[in-house]
Amino acid sequence: MARLLVVEDDDDLRFFYQTALAREGHEVVGAANAVEAMLRLTTQDFDAVLLDLQLPDIPGKRVLEFARDDVRLRDVPFAVISANDRMRDEMLALGARAFLVKPVPMARLRALVTELLGA
Repeated sequence: MARLLVVEDDDDLRFFYQTALAREGHEVVGAANAVEAMLRLTTQDFDAVLLDLQLPDIPGKRVLEFARDDVRLRDVPFAVISANDRMRDEMLALGARAFLVKPVPMARLRALVTELLGA
């Protein structure tokens, strides 16, 4: 299947996403903050990224901007999953392919990953 990066500071939610997507056959790597996410993005290859916006160190928006500024990462599809939708338009303008508001049902999460991967 695909290699996914899940950037989520809530340990329980990150574990849920990782476990659920791994059951679907994906290889899933987690990051608890923006710095960890940017490190993983520069040292590993991913087919798609699920990104929370409210991270403890740097706003998730900066992670998306970082990826869009890096020629190697520009085509990696990002989906933003956030507790509110105030930044929906801005994130889509920055290049996120999808924006979902938490909580996200498992069926929608699976569909989202399928959309991101273009399958």
